[in-house]
Amino acid sequence: MATRTNNPPKPHLGFGTRVRKSPYFESTLKWGCKEYTTYNHMYFPVYYNTPEDDYWSLVNDVTLWDVAVERQVEITGPDATKFTQILTPRNLSDCEVTQCKYVLNTNYDGGILSDPILLRLAENHWWYSISDSDLLLWAMGVAGKGKYDIKLVEPDVSPLQVQGPKSRNVIVDLFGSWINDLQYYWCKETDLDGIPLVVSRTGWSGEIGYEVYLRDEKRGADLYEKIMAAGEPYKIAPTGPSQIRRVEAGIFSY
Repeated sequence: MATRTNNPPKPHLGFGTRVRKSPYFESTLKWGCKEYTTYNHMYFPVYYNTPEDDYWSLVNDVTLWDVAVERQVEITGPDATKFTQILTPRNLSDCEVTQCKYVLNTNYDGGILSDPILLRLAENHWWYSISDSDLLLWAMGVAGKGKYDIKLVEPDVSPLQVQGPKSRNVIVDLFGSWINDLQYYWCKETDLDGIPLVVSRTGWSGEIGYEVYLRDEKRGADLYEKIMAAGEPYKIAPTGPSQIRRVEAGIFSY
């Protein structure tokens, strides 16, 4: 029989089959993640040590975040640019190929559905890297109301974030000196030892940082371990996004 207590135990989150695991899930367990939440129907690692310890790793050194929960809505086809614009009130006419934009997706009344990073990979190839939302379902509904020559899918793409003042050192060591020329909110398709990737100069930390978009979920553990190994000289720490640093930086959390 259940009894009431003034000192309840901390609830346990069980890992089941109805919530997706990221390609980095086993790596996050290996590196000591202590707490997960759910986000976009996936397990999201949020704490490895204390929020304070993770904060100091972010502002002093470099951190690695599993943010595969940032699912992509991929839009391709002859009408891809037209349709991508329909989903956001931000003017995309000046968005060049390989450029990124912070945008809002809104409903018919102007209510916010998601606040993603938008990446333009080619003339008619776009990714919305979404916040916690079912934007793909909304986009399918919008597409169904018109005649658009597009392909609309969630691709096999799983981001990591490398954030902190020493993040550039890590990314340069991994990819080479061209990283120094990658401008803020721009991206480039590349690979790392045959692992297909997109690297962007973006992040959710208020510190210098990068996002590394894995394009083959089978290589998740390989990529995670390569980044951790490259970051060892710079005191890299696996963490979740820092809410403390987000508030300091005035970053919106939708």
